[in-house]
Amino acid sequence: MRPSESTSLAYLALVLGLILTLALWHYSETTFHQRAQDRFAYRVDKEKLTLLNRIQAYEQVLRGGRALFAASDDVTVDEWRQYVALLALEQTLPGIQGTGFTLMVPRSSLASHVTQIRTTGFPGYDIHPAGDRELYSSILYLEPFDARNQRAFGYDMYAEPIRREAMERARDTGNPALSAKVTLVQETGKDVQPGFLIYLAVYRNGAPTDTVAQRRAALVGFVYSPFRAHDLMRGIFAEVDQDVNLEVYDDAVAPENLLFSSQAQVRDARYTLESPMEISGRRWVLRFHSREQYEEATRTIQPQILLTAGTLLNVLLFTVMYTSARHRRRMRIAAAALTDSLARYQTLVENVPGTVFRCEPGIPWRFIHVSAGVETLTGFAAGSFIRGEQTFGKLIQQEDLEHVQEVLAAAFAARTAYEVEYRIRTRTGETKWVSERGRASYDDQGNPTFIDGVILDSTEQKLAENAIRDLAFYDPLTALPNRRLLYDRLHQAIASSARSRQHGAVLFIDLDKFKALNDSAGHEAGDALLKAIARRLTETVRQDDTVARLGGDEFVVILENLGNAADAATKMAYTIANKLREALSAPYTLGELTHQTTPSIGIATFCGSAREPNQLIRDADTAMYRAKSSGQGCICVHADTHEA
Repeated sequence: MRPSESTSLAYLALVLGLILTLALWHYSETTFHQRAQDRFAYRVDKEKLTLLNRIQAYEQVLRGGRALFAASDDVTVDEWRQYVALLALEQTLPGIQGTGFTLMVPRSSLASHVTQIRTTGFPGYDIHPAGDRELYSSILYLEPFDARNQRAFGYDMYAEPIRREAMERARDTGNPALSAKVTLVQETGKDVQPGFLIYLAVYRNGAPTDTVAQRRAALVGFVYSPFRAHDLMRGIFAEVDQDVNLEVYDDAVAPENLLFSSQAQVRDARYTLESPMEISGRRWVLRFHSREQYEEATRTIQPQILLTAGTLLNVLLFTVMYTSARHRRRMRIAAAALTDSLARYQTLVENVPGTVFRCEPGIPWRFIHVSAGVETLTGFAAGSFIRGEQTFGKLIQQEDLEHVQEVLAAAFAARTAYEVEYRIRTRTGETKWVSERGRASYDDQGNPTFIDGVILDSTEQKLAENAIRDLAFYDPLTALPNRRLLYDRLHQAIASSARSRQHGAVLFIDLDKFKALNDSAGHEAGDALLKAIARRLTETVRQDDTVARLGGDEFVVILENLGNAADAATKMAYTIANKLREALSAPYTLGELTHQTTPSIGIATFCGSAREPNQLIRDADTAMYRAKSSGQGCICVHADTHEA
């Protein structure tokens, strides 16, 4: 995935996560709001039922009053007072202003009616308001008959249109009828409240009431109850006011129709519910508004927690994804750079002459990494070393292995670089000289963990060094030690004799008539003869003896360990010289030419360091000339050969 795609995926995840978080927040907010709304609606229904039950209870009081009139042809004031008192409305149904009876009075009976009531102890009685009407009504009974209710005594409610509408509805239906909003006559001008009344028609006993006309004809009056709306509602909804505001409207929601409001100023509530209901044939509208207490009780921070936590988680996820994408991008860049660097390093390593390696610090030095040059060096592929199928330690010649270990151990101990030369055997069986340079890395305890180094094929260099050494110490024609190496080995032989007191001898050999061969057959024949002489000398002497060519046709043989006795040493030297004479005197085949020559041999023995190498060579040379003067193929021992 490209870096731009990774960061785009992070942004996409952020957008989708935020959308999901907002959706969950909205769902949670809506769910909790709906739950609170349902709870509020349940509360409204409960309060509506409370109101309805209370009004129905008042209706039952009125039905009881009508039953009282139905049970008696003439209900007196005292009987009415006793009936109301027994109901104990102040305790059982608080909020009612009173319970009364209003009598319907035709115009024809007005005068007699007024006279009758005045004679019962109310001399100032009159129906009010005054005026000429076809039909009057008069409040005769109203309990409790206190000062406020006495203001309604004799009041003609039928004369007032709003009350008359409710009274006519009660008359025609025979059911309780609730009036529209009115101002009760009981109001004194102080704390004036909206009011309403409930009427229930009282019919003449025994009169038919099946039809509207019959009910109108049989009407006697009404039992009724006036209500001050504020007092009533506060009594009913005393507990509602704690967390819900209530407004009660008559018929429709309008300021002029307001019957009751639990708050003077209605706030902009979170929950509002408007619920119409029919009470005693009249439509009321109840509006409920939640108060701070209710909203606080139903408020939940879970949606906000969900929104906040979801947003934080989305931002965190975005940060992780974006950072991860950036990190992966940096890692890809770093990996590309590392790959490029590794490629350059590998190119550099592969172009370095020899074999670059990293290996374990102990035998058999298994390679952890090795360049392809190892295949050129050993014939084995680099992979075989990495896989452990082959180890470099097994290729080192056994006689060089101990030396390699010693060099490495010394370098580890000193924590220095090392350089060592040794021989290896390649896959084809070829022996090669190699030069290894390296340095170990160490852990915290100072133990070597691995070795980094380079191995160079030094075979050609070694051959060149050997060639140079051969030129310095060996005769190029016969490959025998030359004069320089001869003197060096003679020094060593003298020193060894001085330590061991073993006798030794120097044989000086000169070929007879060698010049004649060169002159007659040429230098090539002479050179061939010299090579053959060198081979026979080397094959005849002992393995520890030294055969050297001084130059021309002169050869020297150093014999060591001839014993502790001088005479015995001289005899042994003579015996060996005789063997050499016999070997060298045999015919030589030089191409198509067969040639025979004899050697003249001079012997000088030694024991210890009494004589220097030059002196010994001169003594042997002197003895050789004495032998040559005696004839061809002679052997002569130097006269001072027994000196210690």
